[in-house]
Amino acid sequence: MVKLRAARTVCIAACLCLAFFSHAAAVLDREIPVETVVYDADDWQQVLEEGLAAYNSRDYANATILLREALAGESGNSDVHYMLIMSEMYCEDYASVISDCSRFASLYPDSPLLPNVNYQKGKAFHYKGDNDQAVMVLSDFCHENPKSPVYPSALYWIAECFYEDYNFQMAEGLFQRIIDVYPDDKKAVDAKYKIDAIAQREREQKLLDLLKANNAKFLEQKASYERQLKGMESADIATIRKELDAANARIRELEAQLAQEKADAASARSDLAKAQADSAAAREQAAAYKADSDAAKAEAAAYKAEADSARQEAASIGKAAEPAGEPVAEPAKASDAGTTSLSASRRGITEQELLELKLRASQLQRLLDEKSSSSRTNKSE
Repeated sequence: MVKLRAARTVCIAACLCLAFFSHAAAVLDREIPVETVVYDADDWQQVLEEGLAAYNSRDYANATILLREALAGESGNSDVHYMLIMSEMYCEDYASVISDCSRFASLYPDSPLLPNVNYQKGKAFHYKGDNDQAVMVLSDFCHENPKSPVYPSALYWIAECFYEDYNFQMAEGLFQRIIDVYPDDKKAVDAKYKIDAIAQREREQKLLDLLKANNAKFLEQKASYERQLKGMESADIATIRKELDAANARIRELEAQLAQEKADAASARSDLAKAQADSAAAREQAAAYKADSDAAKAEAAAYKAEADSARQEAASIGKAAEPAGEPVAEPAKASDAGTTSLSASRRGITEQELLELKLRASQLQRLLDEKSSSSRTNKSE
């Protein structure tokens, strides 16, 4: 009997696999839609049995396919539908879970499995990332089923939704409620872990806030320091530029002074050369004056000698004209012109010659005086 049952199971599995692959080929080739596959009553039963076998063996992918096929036939009921939803949950096909949960609620509104279906629907929304919808569905479940054995789990998933949305205050309150009211539930351990995580996160948040505050203060101090540094650099640049301008002005002043000194030196050299030339000319003129003075002296001496000679000649002529034994007469004065002329006539010299001699002597004396005066002027200069 056991062998017969095993053989029958193998036969059913083979038929199911053949039907599955035929159906898959039809879907791929788009020749026969899924809904057009026709099974006999025994075939529906075989599909259901294979689906249940796959579900029990945790082959949820095949279980999902087979159970969906069984729901399309005469073997469909709320239990099969619920197992299909659970298979989809295990396969993480959350969109199908949400769709099948809604369909379950419309097909079996009085089923005792409906609360669990709504619970799975809330979890599916959470896993899909729609935490707001998950909170609404799970909250309705908790409100309608306060005595359900999965009530602590529903509270846990509501708290988890708040936790993921960073509403740690609400999440911590729900986790603490699970620990206080349902300490023996398996979710109490997870709730304790989450509370510790929230405390750790709060400490991290405080440290993060402190770090942000310190960072903001550091950035502010850095900005202030950079502003001060920039101001100091600007002041240094202005000071350096001022000093550079002063240095350039001093350089220009020194250059102008040097040019003026060069010009003054050139002018001094020119004046020195001119002075040297003037000195040479003065020395030359002095030498000429000295030569002229010497010549004048010589000429004056010559004139004096000539005058002396003339006077001696006149004296000798007078002596020759006097009679022997008579005293020599004194030279005639100008006032005694008549007497002199008379004396001269008596001495054998004509009056005209005597006047010429006197005129010549006076000219010689005047020329001598002029030369002497000119020589004294040159010496004084």
